[in-house]
Amino acid sequence: MLKSPKNQVALFLSLTIILLAYSSSSLCCQATVLDASSAVVKYEVTTVFTGSIKHVIQVGNLANKAVIDGKLFVPLFKNETSRHLIVISNISSSAGEHNILVDDFGNIYAVWNNLRIDGGRTFTVEVSYRVVSFGMHYQINPSLVADYDKNSSIYLTYTQPEELIESNSQEIILAAQNIIGSESDVHEKVLKIYNFVVGHLKYKVQEEEMGALWALRNGAGDCSEFSYLFVALCRASGIPARVQAGFAFHSETAAVENGHMWAEYYLENYGWVPVDATWHLFDTLDHLHFGSLRSMSTVIPYSNFFFNYTSGPNEEFISEDQMVSIKPLLKTTFGDSFVTDIAGSVVEMVKAKNVMFLGEILGASTIFPSEVSEAEQNLQESMIFLQEALEALEENPQLARLNAADALKNAERALYTGWVIIAKLLTMFVGVLTVVMVAAFTFLMKRYGVRWKAQKDEQHKQ
Repeated sequence: MLKSPKNQVALFLSLTIILLAYSSSSLCCQATVLDASSAVVKYEVTTVFTGSIKHVIQVGNLANKAVIDGKLFVPLFKNETSRHLIVISNISSSAGEHNILVDDFGNIYAVWNNLRIDGGRTFTVEVSYRVVSFGMHYQINPSLVADYDKNSSIYLTYTQPEELIESNSQEIILAAQNIIGSESDVHEKVLKIYNFVVGHLKYKVQEEEMGALWALRNGAGDCSEFSYLFVALCRASGIPARVQAGFAFHSETAAVENGHMWAEYYLENYGWVPVDATWHLFDTLDHLHFGSLRSMSTVIPYSNFFFNYTSGPNEEFISEDQMVSIKPLLKTTFGDSFVTDIAGSVVEMVKAKNVMFLGEILGASTIFPSEVSEAEQNLQESMIFLQEALEALEENPQLARLNAADALKNAERALYTGWVIIAKLLTMFVGVLTVVMVAAFTFLMKRYGVRWKAQKDEQHKQ
């Protein structure tokens, strides 16, 4: 069931202005800053990207007869806080105004109704975004994973079968039991399912969506079947899971014509954890995956756009094309310190890790244990502040902004402490080397100096 237009517009506008709200938020009111010492690092942010995405869709009428009462649905990228921050900068079309629909599962659509496309004409839509996205690797500690609340809406919704995800099929249930065996650890169960899917399926492009059961029987499929089978096996094992449909890019300056699908599974105390079996990514997702649909879509099938019409030419006379392109932008494009602090934190953390790794090679933990502990603590706190900044973004922008600043400060401290340790190590090594060289020189001078003096004395006697 679709929500009321008033709520749809309100939600849509909240997505488009969320980053602008940061700069106008006053910092004078009270905010509770994270106690990093008691928090847990759920994931590591490995990369950060700021850029723009443009999605262009063209629906062409190749016949002489007009398309009447056409309807176009375009799923929009969502502000997946811990993965990417997205601002819609433009939605335009060659004719007509769009409406915004939001389904019960949070999927958001731009919709054009009552379209007329005359013969030989093309209807064009362009949606542009500004994005900040993150590459992430989840660090799952099994001892911190709580038991599922089987009465929660997440559990009840995402352990049920749906079209193309036939988790109630006896074949899939039996396959899941054989895969998992006697394993009791939830994370290990998911890993076994992932390994099975990657090993069982051979990649082969499918012209239509075939579903999980077909993939299990045929041992083949594209990104859709990889995702459907993974999700179905998880659900059959009592593990909440869902698909994510959208786009994925292989570089920061790329264009693609086809969408992509991956999956997520849910862990208590960790939330939704990404898996892209097609790309062999487990508990990891790069900064170039952008989701627009997640199960379950109640408006259209899993698709990057969907067009239908009441009357007009046969379907073979209708062309449907899309192009999605991505390119980098300066961090300052967003005009807010939050983005630059987040991006700066990731960069500084990467530098700090590299410096600390060099220190480990040089034996820093043995020679300067307290300094190494301090650098590690600063790095840990930076990771936690960054995590909390991302997760607090929508509900508490002020706290998110404070945590982003603290993440950057702690990352800079970790890097500074790391360089101080390296400097001390190099100074110590140079000092030791100098002492050794002086001692060696003194020894040689004494040994060969005496011999030289004896030879001179003998020559003098002669």
